[in-house]
Amino acid sequence: MKSPIFIAVIALSLSACGYLKPHEKATQNLSLQAGLVAVHKPHFDASYVLPNANLGQYKKIILSDLDLSATKILKPATSRPFDEPWELNNDDKKYYQEKYAKAAQKYLFEDGGYASASTPAADTLMLKTKITDIAPLASKDDLKGRPNLMVVYSEGFGRMTIAFELYDSVSNKLVLATSDEHDLGTFWERNNRVQNNYQIKLAFDFWLKNLKDELQQVAKK
Repeated sequence: MKSPIFIAVIALSLSACGYLKPHEKATQNLSLQAGLVAVHKPHFDASYVLPNANLGQYKKIILSDLDLSATKILKPATSRPFDEPWELNNDDKKYYQEKYAKAAQKYLFEDGGYASASTPAADTLMLKTKITDIAPLASKDDLKGRPNLMVVYSEGFGRMTIAFELYDSVSNKLVLATSDEHDLGTFWERNNRVQNNYQIKLAFDFWLKNLKDELQQVAKK
């Protein structure tokens, strides 16, 4: 007969599995198919690494453009039936790409010690990054979203989710996969484009610093 403690541990483990967020589940599925295992004490919601991979051998990174092609925009809970859909326009995408590239430059190439590369090599990783979804808290601060020049306040600006995939640039084998959901601010303040863009910058700084730390952690294994 199994002890109550043993049964309780199993129940808690199964319960925890059921609470995976969609992005965590997607990263888990991708990683398990590629033979990756969970990182111990990760810097992200979900993080998996190829076992026995010598990540210390990689000295360069090929930085792909930020992928916004399949980003899902979740409808704000406060939206009204006649509100225009919140969407990423070309200016938004350009801004996101710029802040992503600047954060990568600072945390991976300057602070992280990696060199930027453009061609595959044995010591080079390929970094692919995508924003999987954005969950704004209010209508978008533009002429379509707020045609009547409304003043809106919100507790933060919502959430944004990112996914990083690092591949060996020669074999194209996945060696590290992570994903993370981040709050875009947590204080009550005026919800406008300037403040929202500032939170976007902070999010990319947060994620790229954590990616640097994650790479340094797994490289020591």
